Amino acid sequence: MSSDFDQEVTNFFKYYQDRGMKKWAGYFLSDHTLKMNKEKAAVRAAASRKREKAMTMAAISEVLLTAFAEHYPVSLQLKEVDENGQVPAEIIGFVAGWNEQNIIIDHHLLPLDHINHVKLLKDEV
Repeated sequence: MSSDFDQEVTNFFKYYQDRGMKKWAGYFLSDHTLKMNKEKAAVRAAASRKREKAMTMAAISEVLLTAFAEHYPVSLQLKEVDENGQVPAEIIGFVAGWNEQNIIIDHHLLPLDHINHVKLLKDEV
């Protein structure tokens, strides 16, 4: 009986043909699928962001001055869009300083004329 088993094992390994990379295809496919799903979610999130109504420079300056004086965070939407016409993510932070042409939000130096919309985030302090 032991010899039958030994013969079966010998035959198995004698005729066994490794599938090579085919046996790993499921692993790579699931990783690839996960990455694609994350990219699709990012595209959907970008598409769900809406272009806010453009504010005047006077209104933008007023909101930024209030944010600076009362130390409130702000959310900025820039005028730019990406190559797909999507609105980029908003910049959120505190006003650290400004001059006539630029504003500093945390460590971002932004030209004032690139700002489309700004809002105070009073409830998030």
